[in-house]
Amino acid sequence: MADRWEQTTGGYSFRFFSPEQVDEILRDGTRRGREGSHAAIERILKHEPGLQRSELWQRIRRLKDPERPRHSHSIWSPEDERILREGYQAGWRGKREAVRQLLKHHPDWRPHVIWQHARKNGFVQKISKRGQERSRLAWTDEDHRVLLDLAGYKNVRVIAKMLHRSEAAVRYHLTTLGKSSRVHVEGFARSSLASDLHISTRTIQRFIVEGLLEVRDPRITRESLDCLRQSGQLQAIQSNDVCPTLDTSQDPRELPVTSPAKLSRGKRVWAEVATSLGMPVKTVETLIARGVLKFYDPTITEKSLRHFCRHYGSFIEYDLLNRETREWLQSSMDWVRTSGKSACRRVAPLRRHAQIMHRCEQCRRPIRGNSFFRHLKRCKPSQSDDR
Repeated sequence: MADRWEQTTGGYSFRFFSPEQVDEILRDGTRRGREGSHAAIERILKHEPGLQRSELWQRIRRLKDPERPRHSHSIWSPEDERILREGYQAGWRGKREAVRQLLKHHPDWRPHVIWQHARKNGFVQKISKRGQERSRLAWTDEDHRVLLDLAGYKNVRVIAKMLHRSEAAVRYHLTTLGKSSRVHVEGFARSSLASDLHISTRTIQRFIVEGLLEVRDPRITRESLDCLRQSGQLQAIQSNDVCPTLDTSQDPRELPVTSPAKLSRGKRVWAEVATSLGMPVKTVETLIARGVLKFYDPTITEKSLRHFCRHYGSFIEYDLLNRETREWLQSSMDWVRTSGKSACRRVAPLRRHAQIMHRCEQCRRPIRGNSFFRHLKRCKPSQSDDR
């Protein structure tokens, strides 16, 4: 592993992490999706400033597909050259048919290898455009490095302007490099955050309602309001000022734990919604906590999560976290484990079930807490077990 890293990073000597730890952080980030990969790279660059972001993206692609060779040298026979030349001369349909035949004869080839070979041998008819002299030049290693550094942080128009390329060329090269052209926005999804912190999604939603966590856009969507009116619950709430389906099934785990001193933006928006619907604010908050009313953008902001870790860190169980999550919370989120004990003491007895680990006898999956019993109702034995 060290030899591969020396070839990738040009002999860079790690200071804080070891190469094995960097690989583990990148693997854990890829399991969380695109946002997790960005967060893992930012964490590594914070402690290893000598590394390049493009090198870490190359390492992620290597970890995803370790069996794929780095450099595939394709050997072209005279017959392959003839198929490609005649296909490009026949127009777009002939070009597609030629590429299809070559991939059938050479399964280990990639389409971009064929396109590059056709361009180098002059099979592609170049169309001259004014002001795009640089777009005719081949992409250099420096261009690819800049492209990987800016991908996910700048939009395609800005990258194309910096590289003096067309937007289509930038999108094409991002696709061949396995990158997306979408801009990465800071924030955390509720489901992924609940999985990492071992807190239920309902509790995360209650934290948002109580103002302990903030979302990017707390406005209520028009679709959820229309669904509430069509379901008939709105008329019952307006006539009785209560919602029996919500109050009678109130979960003690969802009781308010504390209220922040400063009124959050979400509280002000929900007060306006309550006024327009003619119901108490608490009823609107209950509907939001149950998922009846939905946000425009439910992504939790990084600033609010850092504030939560500083002032309400006792809600996060240290023993349930893995090593990577602990280090991330302490180094990046300023986690204080003993903060907010008075607020956490009210819900501590209700969270003891999370200390118990169960294993399903049918699928052999380990599940923590009372969610195991909900899993038993949905779990179905596999065909191999039936045999």
